[in-house]
Amino acid sequence: MKVCWSVTFADSVPEIEADSYHKLSYGLFVVTTKGERDNGCISNTAIQVALNPDRMAVSIQNSSLTKEIIEKTGELNVSVLTENVPFEVIKHFGMQSGRDVDKFADCKEDTRAKNGIKYIPKYTNAFFSLKVISSSDLGSHTLFVGDVTEAKVLSDEKPCTYAYYHQNIKPKKS
Repeated sequence: MKVCWSVTFADSVPEIEADSYHKLSYGLFVVTTKGERDNGCISNTAIQVALNPDRMAVSIQNSSLTKEIIEKTGELNVSVLTENVPFEVIKHFGMQSGRDVDKFADCKEDTRAKNGIKYIPKYTNAFFSLKVISSSDLGSHTLFVGDVTEAKVLSDEKPCTYAYYHQNIKPKKS
């Protein structure tokens, strides 16, 4: 069954198939922050938007604690998840709120970038540290643009695309 929704623009009503977004080639990322405690969330939008200076854009859901911390501190890290990431990691960072759960409470590793913010070393092939230079409220999400202050390759494993996640990692509904 295809799920569609419509958006009204003046006299036109375009039809949008929700699954069409699964065809875009973007990945899955854990975006981490440091406020009163370490926090993180899943994002499917982190892209390089400029070179010289190196800049990236990251989209974060407006209702998330991670978004609030980024607005206060102006800093974040992006961990690029690999195809071997288990669903439990995505569920842990993406399907519960940092307001209710300390997402790093059971983390034995204290892997931090130079900005003092944790990054995810396991199931990750690279991480980026960003210093926010601008943001735009997009309705459901805020787009943060930041200067890359640190970037490291952690492995040569394939990055997890959003399509790969839907086809191979996300549990199928029975």
